[in-house]
Amino acid sequence: MIIAVTCGVRETKTSSGMLDTNSLVTYFNELISQNGGTTLILPPQERFDISEIIPGIDGVIITGGGDINPKLYKDENTDSRNIQDNRDSTEMELLAASEKNNIRTLAICRGHQMLNVYKGGTLVQDIDKKIKEPLAHTQINEKTSEHVHEVDIEPDTNLYRILNKSNIGVNSIHHQCVDKLGRELVVSAKSPDGIIEGIESTSSWDAIGIQWHPEYLRTDEESNKLFNWIVNG
Repeated sequence: MIIAVTCGVRETKTSSGMLDTNSLVTYFNELISQNGGTTLILPPQERFDISEIIPGIDGVIITGGGDINPKLYKDENTDSRNIQDNRDSTEMELLAASEKNNIRTLAICRGHQMLNVYKGGTLVQDIDKKIKEPLAHTQINEKTSEHVHEVDIEPDTNLYRILNKSNIGVNSIHHQCVDKLGRELVVSAKSPDGIIEGIESTSSWDAIGIQWHPEYLRTDEESNKLFNWIVNG
């Protein structure tokens, strides 16, 4: 099974100095491999003809990263940062092709938000400024591999069927969140402060968005179930 995984651009120390690189943490490849899949990394590109590779793709993962350009959900930029327009356009095209061809899709953190934007939804650009008494959702460094808060999973959702749990601990590395829900989407999980942490498609397209990062919680049973799902269905 070939799983296409998106990535962003990050400045990295190389033998030629600090250069922009297309970077993806190795945990994705490890989890995909452990479940019998092969990773195909898709970086942001100016000219992206997805039709050439779609026939060979069995699953898609839209990964985390910087913020989505608010113009995509018809909003002014008040609190969005680290925007990469070519990544936005690449992932929008990939989502459109995945929906058209009914390719399993797992959208993580930024990807979860991108899935919502792709389907016509909107985002809260800064949780602390818009949500009353939110949890601490932006936790980095050693916290990325820890359970920062819990999420409640809705019954009768695909996410519940995959995990077979109504409550799990998750990490939290985001300052934005889903606001208005997009078309043909349903909420599958929320954190105790009411923030949407899981969404999924209600159509025949098998697409799930989650706000947390299962790749950093790779020893969790739930993370392995999600990666088994994206590889094997």
